Amino acid sequence: MGVEKFAKKEVAALMKARGSLTRATVGPIEGLINLGAGDPDFNQPEFINKAVYEAMKAGYTHYSFTGEPDFKEAIAGYYKKYGVTVDPKTQVLITSGGSQAIFQAFGAILNPGDELLIMDPAYQGYNTPSAYFGAKMTRAKQTKDKNGIYRPNFGNIENAITPKTKALLFCNPDNPTGTVWTQKELEKLAEIAVEKDIVVLADEIYTEFVWNDKHKTIIDLPGMWERTMVLMSFSKTFAWTGCRAGYIIAGPELMKAINAVPVGICSVPVPFQKAAVEALEKGWGFVAEMRDEYKKRIDFMVKRLNEIEGVSCPMPEGAFYLFPDVSSFGVPSMKFARDFFQQKKVRCAPGTQYGENGEGHIRFPMVKPVDELGEVCDRLEDYVKNLPPKAPPAVP
Repeated sequence: MGVEKFAKKEVAALMKARGSLTRATVGPIEGLINLGAGDPDFNQPEFINKAVYEAMKAGYTHYSFTGEPDFKEAIAGYYKKYGVTVDPKTQVLITSGGSQAIFQAFGAILNPGDELLIMDPAYQGYNTPSAYFGAKMTRAKQTKDKNGIYRPNFGNIENAITPKTKALLFCNPDNPTGTVWTQKELEKLAEIAVEKDIVVLADEIYTEFVWNDKHKTIIDLPGMWERTMVLMSFSKTFAWTGCRAGYIIAGPELMKAINAVPVGICSVPVPFQKAAVEALEKGWGFVAEMRDEYKKRIDFMVKRLNEIEGVSCPMPEGAFYLFPDVSSFGVPSMKFARDFFQQKKVRCAPGTQYGENGEGHIRFPMVKPVDELGEVCDRLEDYVKNLPPKAPPAVP
């Protein structure tokens, strides 16, 4: 008996769709170097582990219907480093990681038939939640600057906005492109959002990984408090991918709508909320160690990739992903990534997983030590040497 007839129509459609390639389980394969998902290879510090245990011993094992007040206060204190004052009682919502933040934000605003505008390329984790709510995902192609970094193209953004556009979502710093939006770019986007009367969702989970500047936010620009949701997560900041803690920051009126989404009791276990307070108070040395290591890996691998004939890799401005251009080989990125995996046992993501504008690219997260990243580059160099030469353009 097919269960599709019982399923919500949007769920039935998702059952037939192919899921995220980076989240599929692979292995065990001898010799595999897995650079699929962006799961940090750092373990959280022992003082955080201990804080979970101590909270449980202290009896913090009961209901917390709207999240622990001290956790919300610590979040507000953290976000103040960006010059933004947040009321922890009315402007902070606790979620089970960034994925629930995305889902709950979408649930608050998206109706069937609404359009959600994202960039191209863009993180693929936005696709299925929007489809679940019956919304249509639209895209605004980004364009590369002189350094090979994708940047927002505001002509494309304005052209992509229609009367059905409910919201625009962007990731800053960006996964997969490594782009960090400038103050002028944020101001231009805010002007468009106010003029077109749309909501902006700012995915800011990589705020601690900006390499040559400081993270800037959009929520406190003129007209933006009651039309912005900031989506955040501990997954990258504190390497908590398995512990699931995140949050949303929004204006108090918009937060009423987000709070009304029926997701049940706050799903972050209370002991982990208590540990998260400890992380926000004492965990910045650990974050600094991760930053230093990521930067070392990025510097090494960008240089090494650019030494491979036919590969061009820009230095990312933020986050910890590389998005090298391999278009010179004339191989579709899906086939390139698949064959590289099958022939050389290296797993990476094809650029088209992030939109058609990602064609000709692959994505590498810097979640392995330098020696393994060097081995990845060696295998890539060997792989591309055996590719057939790209056919010359046809003569008209």
